[in-house]
Amino acid sequence: MSAAREERRKQSSTSGRQRTSAACDACRDRKVKCVFRPNETVCCTCQQLDIDCTRVKPRGKRGPKNRYVQALRSQTRSSTPAQDLATTSISPCSFEMNAPEDSHELTLELIAPMPILQQIISDWFGWIHPVAPIFQHDQIMDQIRRSAMNNSDSSFIILVSSICAATIASLRRRRGLYGTVTVEHCLDLAERLGLWSRKNPITLEGALAMYNFSSATHHEHGFDSPCAHRFSAGASIGVKYLIYHELEKMSFINQQILKRLYWLLFAGQCTSDMHGRPLLMLHHAHEQINSLIPLEVYDEEVSISDRTDTSSCGQVRRAPSYVPGLNALSRVFLIWQSSQATATQTMANLQEHIKRAQQALERLPPELTWKGHPSSPMGGETHHSPASEIGDFGTDVQIVNIKVTQLHVRSNLLEQMNTLAKTQNLLITPSIIVEERHRVVDELLEVLDAMPDEVFDANGYSIIPKIRDIGSALLDEVRTGNQGGNLQAGLNLDRLLKKLESLDVRPLGQDSYW
Repeated sequence: MSAAREERRKQSSTSGRQRTSAACDACRDRKVKCVFRPNETVCCTCQQLDIDCTRVKPRGKRGPKNRYVQALRSQTRSSTPAQDLATTSISPCSFEMNAPEDSHELTLELIAPMPILQQIISDWFGWIHPVAPIFQHDQIMDQIRRSAMNNSDSSFIILVSSICAATIASLRRRRGLYGTVTVEHCLDLAERLGLWSRKNPITLEGALAMYNFSSATHHEHGFDSPCAHRFSAGASIGVKYLIYHELEKMSFINQQILKRLYWLLFAGQCTSDMHGRPLLMLHHAHEQINSLIPLEVYDEEVSISDRTDTSSCGQVRRAPSYVPGLNALSRVFLIWQSSQATATQTMANLQEHIKRAQQALERLPPELTWKGHPSSPMGGETHHSPASEIGDFGTDVQIVNIKVTQLHVRSNLLEQMNTLAKTQNLLITPSIIVEERHRVVDELLEVLDAMPDEVFDANGYSIIPKIRDIGSALLDEVRTGNQGGNLQAGLNLDRLLKKLESLDVRPLGQDSYW
């Protein structure tokens, strides 16, 4: 390589041409090479143009590299994420709810004006809390009061917006009380505040928000909503991570809330499985889960156990505990899961699990046992009253939830028996199945006739598909007309459809639930 370079140097000197390191004024202006012959003071370009070859013009200073990029970086550093939020309107609501101009103006009024927000939170605890006891009333209200005086952090705003979304989606008859706040508005706000940010740690607060948004989108858009499944998966992953990595480090109250959330997610996943959508399961039938069952204690007792000052413990007013009802519901779903944990389904297995489902309700404590009439004096005249102020309304909500779920499990197992009987050409079994099917429907109609619509509203909109699913078996029976009892089936079907007309409340323009 050195020989080649030496050869090129010799050729250059032989040609008698030499490039100067400092171009003359003319060459610099024209941006051309400035070349001198040996022993000459005028460059070749100036000789050809017959002009003076001078070097008197001052050389301009070169600017910094990537000046445009540097300007953008400087502009970015001078702005904040909250200022970026301020450039876009967050909500379709009639009142102004643009993002704050800086991070010190994050308030709960981004969700709704405070009176409406308090109405929604009050309705959550009055109507939804009995079937989803995952928040403590005093704790949430204290945080909201503190946030009204000071600014909130984004994670708490996301959590409260998720509570609002779940409440609005579930209580469709009460939407007129919530102004123009919608599920979509709550979702948009949460996303703008970083709901999906990869930098977010996995926390109980985040898992609760994911669960609430899953419930809201499920109620709004049906079982097959990709968004609902995405939220459900996020909540499930968060809960399992916290159980295996953080449970021992948590306070007692957070441990109990995490376990309650675990079983609510399990209930939702079993329900999806019963509707033919087995997408995700928290645990399998063979796994030991006894340590994950929440304690059947009052929320006030849970709070006191985390306090250092217990001087006022005797003055605490106890609200009803809904954990026993949640545990009873979980046992019903465990029966369903056990019935499906077999490689080959058999009549004996299905009959055994129908028997277990019936026994599960026979072993309930008296306060959760179906008595054939409501224990709370709610009736139809209290449509606009807060549910928390009316008798034992919350317990009635749980009783209906457990009873309808048990009927749904029995109905689903009966239809599996019916399918199995047809494939095995069993002639006697179908008549037995029809008789048991009618018993299930009769029990369902008894519940529907005895309880006011508000009890079903408080159970969330997920109870509607369960009733439809039970009724669909009657519809098949009426269509086929093979069993001779299709007249009674038709009458019962008409009663079910009439009741569903009053329960199935949808916003104007929304399609059927599923």
